[in-house]
Amino acid sequence: MKKLTKQETRAILGRGIPRYLLGYPTVVSFEMTHSCNADCHHCNMGGRVEGEKLIGPGDYAGLMKKLKPVIVQVSGGEPFLRDDLVDVLKAIKPAGSITPYLIVVSNGWLLDEEKYLALREAGINQLSISLCFPDKRHDDWRRVKGLFEHLDRTIPKLAALGHDDIVLNSAITRENMPYVMDLARTAERWGVSISFSAYSVLRTGERRYTIESPEDLKKLRVQLDELKSYKEASCGRILNADFNIEGTFDFFKYGEIKPCSAGRRFLVVTPDGYLKPCSMHEKNYTSIRQIKREFVPTNDCGGCYVSIRSYLDKSLPGLVKEYFKAHSISRKKEKPLIKVA
Repeated sequence: MKKLTKQETRAILGRGIPRYLLGYPTVVSFEMTHSCNADCHHCNMGGRVEGEKLIGPGDYAGLMKKLKPVIVQVSGGEPFLRDDLVDVLKAIKPAGSITPYLIVVSNGWLLDEEKYLALREAGINQLSISLCFPDKRHDDWRRVKGLFEHLDRTIPKLAALGHDDIVLNSAITRENMPYVMDLARTAERWGVSISFSAYSVLRTGERRYTIESPEDLKKLRVQLDELKSYKEASCGRILNADFNIEGTFDFFKYGEIKPCSAGRRFLVVTPDGYLKPCSMHEKNYTSIRQIKREFVPTNDCGGCYVSIRSYLDKSLPGLVKEYFKAHSISRKKEKPLIKVA
């Protein structure tokens, strides 16, 4: 990932530290729509949502004034299905603003160079593209024929523009666990970074995709140890911190990780403008105060280890250290994982 400037560093710390100390969310995920052009095995969304009520750019601007997040993740469903995506991004991050650090998460099926450059002009800092398999099995998993070929053709071209702001994100399941290192190699081949998270049964209720048998845990341990070794050589290609990689293993081993900081460190905004402590909690709320009063004191959930939650579990000094480490490493001395004959 691209190194943060001193001005960006000051702005992020200046907004983030006070909110963290006061117990207010520093990260907000805007789910722009629950419609999606994929139908992934590990996800509870898929297909079009008819009659979906969606808030507009002005509403997002108002939410930003109230919530004041340091980091914003724009996701779905599939955010590219919104015709006003660029307008929403500009409302979230007005021209000339340094904060929030703005991330768009997409499956990439509708992505091309024109749309990528439009996102950059709108102020995004990172484009995250989901990748579950390092080959055409990705099509079957997401039920979109031709998706991997499209990404294989498009991502390297966008990476070659040199902005260093594209990250692959991969949820580890029992199905793709043997290919963690192949996914890392794909990121290297495409010239981008990659971040791994853990599949949660909370999304679908489907246990066959989780990793829990002793045999599978041994296989996962081998993959994660190799990933950590490669991480040292890749100089920033793997965005997961070591504590995050170990947390992923522990989550699968024990089936949960507690305590959860949902509603305190992060929250979700639904497509129609309601607040939720996390995307897997069904009840809607109208304010942070209501979440802190009704949800936080009784939250005993440990059933996920998604990226946002896994990073925000760390202490403030640890968060600052890991965040800026991830955005300050040069790849000039990167040792290639792919050997060229």
